[in-house]
Amino acid sequence: MIKTSITCPINVIHVFIRNILILIVILFLALFIWLKVGIEIDTLKISNYDVGKLYIKLDKKLTLKADYITIPERKSKPSFDNIDETLERVKYILTFFEYIDLKTIAFSNNTLGIIFKNNLMEIVSKDYVIQGTIKREGKMLKANIPLLYIKKHNIILEGKFNYDLHEDILSTEGSYAFHDIKGSFSANKQEDNIQFTVKSEAFKELRDVIEKFNLDPSVKSWVLDKIQAKQYQLKYLSAKGKIKDATFRLDMDSLKAEALFYNSDIHFKQGLEAVKTDSFTLRYKDYALYFDLKNPIYQGKSLEGSKVSIVNLEDKNTLLKLDIRAHTAFDRVMKRLLKSYDINIPLTQRNGKVKVLFQGDIGLKNDYSNFLVDVYFSKSDIVLNSVLLPITKGSLHYEDNLINLKNINLKNELYAGVLDGEINLQKKKADLIFDAKYIIFSRDKESFFTLKDRQLPFVLSYQKDTTIDIEKLAVQIKSNEKNTQIKFKDLNKVKYYLADSSFVEKGGNLEISTKDFETFNFKGTLKRTSCFLYEKQDVCRVNVPFTGTINNENTYFYAFSKRLEYNAKKSRLKLTNLNIDLAKFIEASKTKKVEKKSKQKKALNIRGKNSHLRYKEHTLIVDSYEVEVQDDENIKATGMADGDIIKFSKKKNILSMQALRIKDKVLHPLINFKGLQKGRYSLKKSGNPEKVMQGEIIIEGGVMKNFKTYSDTLAFINTLPALAVLHNPGFSKEGFAIEEGVIEYKMISQEKIIFDSIYIRSNAATIVGKGELDLETKIIHMDLAIKVAREFGKVVGSIPLVGHILMGKEKSVVVGIKITGNIDKPKIKTSAAKDILSLPFEVIKRTLELPSQIIVK
Repeated sequence: MIKTSITCPINVIHVFIRNILILIVILFLALFIWLKVGIEIDTLKISNYDVGKLYIKLDKKLTLKADYITIPERKSKPSFDNIDETLERVKYILTFFEYIDLKTIAFSNNTLGIIFKNNLMEIVSKDYVIQGTIKREGKMLKANIPLLYIKKHNIILEGKFNYDLHEDILSTEGSYAFHDIKGSFSANKQEDNIQFTVKSEAFKELRDVIEKFNLDPSVKSWVLDKIQAKQYQLKYLSAKGKIKDATFRLDMDSLKAEALFYNSDIHFKQGLEAVKTDSFTLRYKDYALYFDLKNPIYQGKSLEGSKVSIVNLEDKNTLLKLDIRAHTAFDRVMKRLLKSYDINIPLTQRNGKVKVLFQGDIGLKNDYSNFLVDVYFSKSDIVLNSVLLPITKGSLHYEDNLINLKNINLKNELYAGVLDGEINLQKKKADLIFDAKYIIFSRDKESFFTLKDRQLPFVLSYQKDTTIDIEKLAVQIKSNEKNTQIKFKDLNKVKYYLADSSFVEKGGNLEISTKDFETFNFKGTLKRTSCFLYEKQDVCRVNVPFTGTINNENTYFYAFSKRLEYNAKKSRLKLTNLNIDLAKFIEASKTKKVEKKSKQKKALNIRGKNSHLRYKEHTLIVDSYEVEVQDDENIKATGMADGDIIKFSKKKNILSMQALRIKDKVLHPLINFKGLQKGRYSLKKSGNPEKVMQGEIIIEGGVMKNFKTYSDTLAFINTLPALAVLHNPGFSKEGFAIEEGVIEYKMISQEKIIFDSIYIRSNAATIVGKGELDLETKIIHMDLAIKVAREFGKVVGSIPLVGHILMGKEKSVVVGIKITGNIDKPKIKTSAAKDILSLPFEVIKRTLELPSQIIVK
């Protein structure tokens, strides 16, 4: 632009000088005689030349004035071919003039004004004002131009030029002023080729400069509106061009420029805060603008190393290229920056820093856009939507609405491993694989879930809620702003990883929910094979529906509509209308593996109401009971039924039970025998159930009946003439009425019962004996002596055989009976007198002497 402006006045001067010389020669020849006195002519017309108010005077040199001069337009175009000769002629002619003042010269649709004084020529046109001198030194023409003012552009130039007449090389340099911009320029012309460079000092207003260039509106908007600086400086602008058909044509391929922007704000995107820089360099090269940023800051975050460029300025594919780099937390500031470009990466960083690389191509003349994001993680806590990721290292790549997670190393006290996969932002769904080194969940420093060296594919979706589905474990985690829910759809799939899987057995399901990760509510169903909870007599509850709550203070567990309640802090289990097998419960509560002895736990307290308590073959049918189970499995239990008290204890391998004057319905399940009915019973037993248990039953009243051995014995007695004719011996279908009795026995390894002593007395008869019962084969061997309290003299005549009868002090009758065979079909026969005598001495003594009372131990 500047070179064109400089070349134009030179051409005009060339034309003008050539034409004016002709006029001057004519005037000189015609009017020479009047020069001394001065000549003034109002109008002068010569050929096509027209002069008004002409004044010429000759002192030492000529003085020439005119108000206007009209010069006809020439058809031939100006040429620089003979400019040296023309300039020599001009220089020679000007030696004759002292002063020239031509106010208006009209030619070629232009007007000029010329003033020549003190060897300095000034030419004024409607487009420019130029002052200068020119001289020839050998083959060089040298000009000094103190002023060239281009009116249209408000540019003032000052400089000099040298022109090599032989080589046709022109060089120029100087300074310029444009609005508040000052700078320098230099240029070279060889033949038709021109090369120039422009520089500036620092200035404050860029708009006036940019408006001089025919830039695309989008590019102009970027440079003017989106970049605001306190100061600007053009380091250089250089280019080449060519004069063709009297027109200068710029070679855009050669155009290069570099400018400094000081204290700048760059608005990358509408709605975002500006990026601030101490300074940046704007470079133009190859149809592209490059922004080299120095210390860029966005919202207090350093973007050091970031670059911006606008490329393809020459065509419709002009692109804004962003290369934004940051080493900062991936927080809401970074997320908002990316979101402004419709990139919604569902990550938030709680601590630590990441390296972020954001690359974007944005069409400035069309709607094209393409973005890439790379995030390089170091040790930090990252939340993926609502899932915490304790990252040690790894990377993330975003492209085309897809996020690829690569080698995301995770590690904390709960889990460690490597996470890989893809997140589809459009579908809001992630397909991920966690190569778990370990997953460990613990409470009170004891792990209850341990998974090691397993690969776990899972799907994460975050539509309305965040949902994680881990198919291998049949686990689903669902979370939103108000609640987090964890579902174990099949506990069998996590059973292997549980430290204590005894409660799972056949599986089940579990659902956990929390609002604050301090209080957890849960519900589900356990499927079991072992039965330690039952209803009625033996209706086993293997499906256990449950609910509960866990918080920092306590754990509450409920099952069967709160008929089972467990309070962990109090270590208390309450059962209502629900029965428990204590031995099976304790066995089921044992952990599968104990690697080291844990700290001593609080004793478990079990309270039952309308609940039966069973321990192996013993059952307490009571109204209520209270049990204390120690960590070493020692047990203390007390039950009550209609005022009856039963005490039960276990210390190591020794089991003890005491019951004082209990009713028959309480006694039956304790001894697994229903043949003793009504009455009151005291029971005492102790020992090692796996070896020997010693027991004693004291009987007060009641009836003995309704069992096979009794029925068969009654039938047998009725066949004995010695007893059948006895008056009211006490045996009948209504049972054997008991006044008192004592049974002492031993149980061997839960396989055999040895009756050391049996003593049962009624008002009509007394039974003593001993024997044993094999519980596995059901084989009984029992020797009994039945004493009928009648005088022998009254009955002896009716007894055909007395070989099986003994006589007592009171002349009573004693009959021996032997019971053998299967208990369901026993063989019963009388015993010889000598066999009766084989009964223990104390038994015989008691039988014959008829003790009047039983000694209670």
